Amino acid sequence: MRARFEVLVVCTANVSRSPMAAALLRHHLQRRFGEQAATIRVTSAGTAAEPGRPTDPDVAAVLTTLQRPAPAPGAARALDAQLLAAADLVLTMTRDQRGHVITLVPPAQRRVFTVVELARICRHLGREGRLPAAATPAAGLRALLATAPAWRGPTAPRDPASDDVDDVHGAKLEVQVKAARRLDEAIAAVVEVL
Repeated sequence: MRARFEVLVVCTANVSRSPMAAALLRHHLQRRFGEQAATIRVTSAGTAAEPGRPTDPDVAAVLTTLQRPAPAPGAARALDAQLLAAADLVLTMTRDQRGHVITLVPPAQRRVFTVVELARICRHLGREGRLPAAATPAAGLRALLATAPAWRGPTAPRDPASDDVDDVHGAKLEVQVKAARRLDEAIAAVVEVL
C-alpha cells in the first residue's frame, strides 16, 4: 500500500469547478491535519478540457470571497485512463462526469463519487459512528473508501440531480460564490469524518 493517497477532482473544462474544489480540499486537509495533509496529493482534470488553458481568474476571486486560499495558477489537463488508474479517489462535479469516468475505467466505480454524494455518505457515517479511527488522513480516506460504496443506495436523495454541482463558469460572481459555498460545505463534511 502506498503511503501517499491520490485524489483526482474532475469537472468538464478543468478551469473552474475542479480547480476550485481541489483548492478547497487542500485547504480543509491542511487546516485539519497540518503537516500530515502532505500524505494526500490533490490534482484535477476535465472530461473535455483543452490542455494548457489557464484556470479562470474568477476562481481566485471566488475563493477570496469565501476567505479561502486561492490556488496557484494552473493549466487544464484532459482526463484520461492513466490519470484515473493513478487515483485512489475520484471526485466529480456531476453524475454525468462520474459516468464518464466509469466508462473510461470500469473498475474505478467503487472509488468515484460526486463531491456532494460523498459528503452525504460521510455525514451519515459520521452520525452513525461507522468509521474507525485512523492514524493518518490517507488511512482515513482508505477506510472511508472501504465503507462508502455500500452507502450509495441507502443515502440516495429523492432527486438524483441534487448530487450535481452546476457549471457556473462565466456566471456572475455571486452565482459562482454560491456554487463554491456548496463545494466548501461538502468537502468540509468529507474531511470532518477522517
